[in-house]
Amino acid sequence: MNKSKIKTTNSLRFKIGLFYSLLALLNIIFFTVMIFENQSDLLLKNFQFQSENLANTILADIQTIGLSGAKDESFEVFRKTLKLYEITKFSIFDPEGKIILSEPESGPGTKEIAEDVLKKTKEVSSDKEGNLFKARYSLDLNESDFTVNFLLPIRLSDSKEVFLFTHFNISTIQDRLKQLYIQVGYAVLWGIVFHIIFAILVYRAIFKRVGSLEVASKGMATGNLESRVTWDFRSNDELDSLGKSFNLMAEEIQNKVTTITRLNEEINQELQIGKEVQELFLPSVKKFKKFNIGKLYRPMREVSGDLYQYFQFPENNYYGFFLADASGHGVSAALVTVVMAMSLQAIMKENHSAIQAINQLGEVIANRLQASFFATGVFVVFEEPGVVKFVNAGHNAPFIIRPSTKEITYVDSSGPPLGMGDDIQYSLDSFPVLPGDKIILYTDGVVETPIKEGGLFGLERFTEVVLENIHLPNSEIVEKAMALLEEKHEEYKDDVTMIVLDVPE
Repeated sequence: MNKSKIKTTNSLRFKIGLFYSLLALLNIIFFTVMIFENQSDLLLKNFQFQSENLANTILADIQTIGLSGAKDESFEVFRKTLKLYEITKFSIFDPEGKIILSEPESGPGTKEIAEDVLKKTKEVSSDKEGNLFKARYSLDLNESDFTVNFLLPIRLSDSKEVFLFTHFNISTIQDRLKQLYIQVGYAVLWGIVFHIIFAILVYRAIFKRVGSLEVASKGMATGNLESRVTWDFRSNDELDSLGKSFNLMAEEIQNKVTTITRLNEEINQELQIGKEVQELFLPSVKKFKKFNIGKLYRPMREVSGDLYQYFQFPENNYYGFFLADASGHGVSAALVTVVMAMSLQAIMKENHSAIQAINQLGEVIANRLQASFFATGVFVVFEEPGVVKFVNAGHNAPFIIRPSTKEITYVDSSGPPLGMGDDIQYSLDSFPVLPGDKIILYTDGVVETPIKEGGLFGLERFTEVVLENIHLPNSEIVEKAMALLEEKHEEYKDDVTMIVLDVPE
């Protein structure tokens, strides 16, 4: 069964229509049967009465007719007398069943009387001393077609006993039966017409308005906020009240959505401005070309809670790379990154020490934001050949890859996230490196993104995709990693940032 059939059979209109049709059919059948049965009983009683009455009348009318057994004048009188009662076919036969006279005429000596009729002659036969006519006859009533088998003993003019047998119907009963059929037909037709008219009125009074309400509701559900019910509301009944309530609700929803849309547009405009302001704090790579920086920065929304900063002090042969991830998302996290960027730039102008910069930055976040927000961060410093230094403040472990040997070194955290306290001291860890070694920094939006097959993207998968493409330029490495993340992710729940650096010669 397809969806359209399921929808039709589940329709309230269909269910009520089916129930009403069955109820109407049963109602028509019931009243038809009741009418027919009552009228049939009356017809049967009338049939019995008229049969008896007709038999007695015929008996009285033919008493004065003396039949001779031949088709003479007395027979003609006898025939015309029966014709008055619409009896045009009859037979007069002797006790042996030999037809003496008949109408219409049959051949002489022809025996046409049925055995059951001959048997009944014994029941109605006059006794030996019987009178010429005796009020004794046989009536067999056939109630299926309202016909009568009439058997009457009579005596001829020579006192010989013979029998009159005829089969006739009572025309008034037949006419009444026809009228009964016509009346039943009218009753059925009126029942059908009445129920059709009633169904039309119910449809117009209820289902037409319910259908209009359904169409308007579906229009609202599909986003047509101007959808309304449009009947005339002249009935002032429950459905009119429901329709008016729906229109009021729809108008209120439309007003609310319009207001929300306007506010959302204003917020988006403000977020776009915030995004542009936030991007002003992101550094250019022009002065850091020897590191072959490959970078991917993808905010989950217009503004990001991720922050990266580059620092260069050529007189001291000092290069620093900072990556941080503020707690939360959206505007609140973006404001934290702005505070961090401004604070870190001010700190680095006065002091080029990465460890002191991280310690002071943690104090600023803790004091200004009062532990309402925190951020993880990692600071990478190049200030002497063959060595790279890390300060990891609760951040995801960055790692160093040596392309020639595929050796990987992970840099664990040396303290809690920034802002967890104003007296936390972090440590500076040094690692030996060779020119061409690659340093990979990333935020948790990379490794903690849920994937379609279940679980998270994970550090292992991220490391594998970097190793597989380690021979490519750093910009292409991050593109390959992001392409795999795009393919496998189910939804993004955080900002995504990746930075790949080469150790310069």
